Amino acid sequence: MPAATRSSPTPAITSITLSLSELETKQLTSHHLQEALEALHRDGVLVLNNAISTAHLDTLNSRMVPEAQTLYNRSTTHHNFGLGTGNIQQDAIVDPDYIFPDIIANPFATAITECMLGPHPRLRFQSANTAFKAEKRQPVHVDVHFDFPKMPFGFCININLIDVGPEHGSTEMWLGSHLDTSWQAEVEKSGSVIPSKILERRRKLSPPVQPTLPKGSLIVRDLRLWHAGMPNCTDDVRVMLVTIHFPAWYRTKQTILLPESLKGKVEWGNLVPCVEWVKDDYDYLQGQHDHDFDLLP
Repeated sequence: MPAATRSSPTPAITSITLSLSELETKQLTSHHLQEALEALHRDGVLVLNNAISTAHLDTLNSRMVPEAQTLYNRSTTHHNFGLGTGNIQQDAIVDPDYIFPDIIANPFATAITECMLGPHPRLRFQSANTAFKAEKRQPVHVDVHFDFPKMPFGFCININLIDVGPEHGSTEMWLGSHLDTSWQAEVEKSGSVIPSKILERRRKLSPPVQPTLPKGSLIVRDLRLWHAGMPNCTDDVRVMLVTIHFPAWYRTKQTILLPESLKGKVEWGNLVPCVEWVKDDYDYLQGQHDHDFDLLP
């Protein structure tokens, strides 16, 4: 599906389907790489179809959905933008049997982020966002709360464990909004919600989209892109994994958690993992691994 121009009344997210040859070699063709980079520069988001093993996703889903229900029932679990959204933050599994290279270090995603961020991007965040049936949406926001650089400095890799569409609360995204930083002058440092008057100005230029994504697809999203979690109107619990790549120059102490038994056993490619090693029996559901994406002085 080709991407629409930013001035189109019906924008569309660029979607690339990988060929058998690309899947076998784990390398993008130059044409697909160019298409991906153009989409990220222009739109701030890209979809790679069939980039993830659906068997791996099914394995994760069978464990993460029951764990999500456990978390949802806890009063201490963090709900993104309030209880009404049905949207919780769920820590990634720290278990060697549930960590897959095509998810934590997808070679196609790394090839793209390396071109956008420079050699050897750093993996500094791993988590999941889980949506239960709800009626309330999130406000349009960005994931960073500081005066961020006016250039690409981070990319989220999102992977849904099931087929998703608007009915499942697929993320609302505002194509091209990563290029507009004017809103920052109108909010306090701690704020990440886009002011309504700037939102409406953007809507006239390029209204938001909610994609339909087949299981096995992968989303690459610029951290600066405006987006919002939408209501899951189904009874299906929708788990969406996220890892974040930063450039080598980015000053942060953020790390991911991995079990010690995985040392030397993951094929990272050109991705550099910034890891805090934990015992294999670490209780990752406690949700105490804080994150801070601010650029340090």
